[in-house]
Amino acid sequence: MAGGEPFLFPRLVELCRESKDRFFLIFTNGTALEASDYERLRSLTNTGVIVSIEGGPELTDSRRGPGVYSQALDTLKRLEDIGVLSGVSVTIDRRNFGYWMNDGHVDALIAEGVRFGFFIEYIPSSPAGESSESENSTQAAPSCANAPSYLDELSQGIAGDDHLLMLTSEERASFRQQILRWRSEKSIYLIHSPGDEEFFGGCVSAGRGFAHVTPAGDVTPCPVSNVATHNLFDTSLKEALASPLFEQIRENEDLLETGDTPCGLFAHPKEVERLAKAVGAYRTDARE
Repeated sequence: MAGGEPFLFPRLVELCRESKDRFFLIFTNGTALEASDYERLRSLTNTGVIVSIEGGPELTDSRRGPGVYSQALDTLKRLEDIGVLSGVSVTIDRRNFGYWMNDGHVDALIAEGVRFGFFIEYIPSSPAGESSESENSTQAAPSCANAPSYLDELSQGIAGDDHLLMLTSEERASFRQQILRWRSEKSIYLIHSPGDEEFFGGCVSAGRGFAHVTPAGDVTPCPVSNVATHNLFDTSLKEALASPLFEQIRENEDLLETGDTPCGLFAHPKEVERLAKAVGAYRTDARE
């Protein structure tokens, strides 16, 4: 369960308790948990809490607000103290790539009791091919991405081109090797997207591994896609997963290839658009 902020929903923990035959991971920024949430979580055996950070204090607070890093670490400590399975989620982009290439930073998390790490490569909001630049900036990220001059320069550039945040080919390959080495050497369970999708034959969207439900109830192939044919206010999740839109994505091997990008569907905007038209899909962002 992700947001927004899931812990703003008053019945969140109760939903997990009512569905004992499922295991839930709740992704949170760590700032909205109340004392009552910790008390209810303590008694659950089917729920883990994943706290989002970007890196250290400067990287996290620059994106999420002043003091959020400190609150995130406090949340992780409280979860560890009451025995709730916990971990961190990190969006990897060119601002924090250098930070996470330093082993000491993941070692510090492990020392704090963090047992899970989700490392998700940044996906731009505009599809591949729509960037105002022909390619990512080739300027190398610094070994420690806390360098203020680099962060300021990059932040100014992304105002007109969010593709500048996407890892370069070389950075993506280096980070994949870092993840694989951590797995062999360190006591933390890691999930890396899109790297781990190679074990599943490509993109796991459209019900191959996951699907996405928007706040409006639209069922989309993945969190970064914006096309749907079914809405849960009108139909069942089972019917949505069996829709022609989802079926054709699952059966089209070309759409499952990420190429030199962090996302299969992001890499094939024209093909997805043609498929959406063929099955009568609508754009969910036009309904919001």
